[in-house]
Order: sequence, then C-alpha cells, then structure tokens
Amino acid sequence: MKASKYSELEKEYDFKKSYLNSTPWWMSILLVPPSCFLFVGLIGILYLFHNDMLVSFYLIPYIVLFLLGTVWLKTIRKYLQKAAMSAPGAFHICLAKPIGEKNGYIYTIFVNDNRRHDKYHIDNLAKSITAESMIEEHENSAKKKTILIHDDDSNYYLRAYFNNDITKRNADWKTDDFFPVLYINEKHTPIVKKAHLL
Repeated sequence: MKASKYSELEKEYDFKKSYLNSTPWWMSILLVPPSCFLFVGLIGILYLFHNDMLVSFYLIPYIVLFLLGTVWLKTIRKYLQKAAMSAPGAFHICLAKPIGEKNGYIYTIFVNDNRRHDKYHIDNLAKSITAESMIEEHENSAKKKTILIHDDDSNYYLRAYFNNDITKRNADWKTDDFFPVLYINEKHTPIVKKAHLL
C-alpha cells in the first residue's frame, strides 16, 4: 500500500472510531454528571409509572432531567472521542518491521514521525540495532505496551505481538515483512486489519 493511502486512511473518522472503541476512552469523570441526570430522570419516570402517576405534572421535571442528561451525555461523548482522535501523534498508521521472535511473540520496531511509512528508513533502522539484547531487556514490558526507545540518531518504538494475532489480522505480512499498526497511545497499538487496507 502506498504512503499516500495510509495518510488518507488516517484521516477517515469511521476508521479511527472503529479502533477507538477498543480503548477505555469513556473512563472519564466528565461522563459522571450527565449519567447521573439521565439515571435520576429514568428512575423518576419509572417510579411515577409504577404508582400510576405518569400523566401528571410530577412527570415534567423527570422528563427534563432525562432529556438534559441524554443531550449532555451525547455532547460529552463526542467531545471525548474527538479529543482522543486529535491527540498529537495518536491514530497514526506506522509500518512495523519484525526484528526477532521469542516464545511465540514477534518483536517489531516502528517510528511515529513523518517517516512512519518509509520502508527504507525503517529497514535501515532495524539493521542498525542489536535486536537480541533489546528483546532480552524489554521482553515482558513490550508485550503489554509500546516502548519508546531513545537512540543517539533517532527515536523509535518497540512492541511485541503474538504471532497468531498478526496472521489473523494481516495474513500477507510474512511476504512483505512489514505490517501496519495503528499507534493510539503506548498501551493501545493494534495491528491494522487487512479489511481496512483494501
């Protein structure tokens, strides 16, 4: 896939949202107040319905709370999603290059700058590092999160992926030797599914 196609895909809202849903973006204190309004309004409506008082003036404040909570929740939800998607460096498609394998995990490196789609640059970077010692040093932590490695010449990321996960999401990676990953943050860097690349 050409670098320009990756850049176009990075701008697509639906593409980003499909991967955002796998992250805990909704764990925010900002969602608590509208959820409380919604909950109180719903409980009030159910209470009035249970006591055969649904058609009365008592219903008005609960309807207002319910509607206010619904609108407020949708607004905050959209704001949180947009903020997550527009964070600096987030939702960049980066080409990952395998540098070694250990215990069923493929250890890869990638960059998250303006050369993130440049196979030649990433390949040269992979050749310049000592893969064995790096894998040994970061063996367990690279399985859980993406690690930023500061080098003299450049900064790059290290991440381990389970072999079956790679082949499940992108079966062609072995022939190409590179596969695209989506950097959201250090904890969430999923493999881009082949269906999104077609």
